[in-house]
Amino acid sequence: MKTAVSSCGSIVAASQVAPTRAICPKCGGVVILRVRRLMANSGNSYYWKHVDDNHPCERQKPFMRFRYG
Repeated sequence: MKTAVSSCGSIVAASQVAPTRAICPKCGGVVILRVRRLMANSGNSYYWKHVDDNHPCERQKPFMRFRYG
């Protein structure tokens, strides 16, 4: 997901300057900031991921929920 809620309650976009941990706005679970390297332009893509891989949050993409199943 691209947005999360910081510990002070403000909306935070996933970016290089974002905190490493935040809260999911949908379920209130803990999310961590992740980064992946883009092949097209050698840039980085930042996103929030739930700490628990089996977390059934609706903000997660379906392929992220069932990848270990």
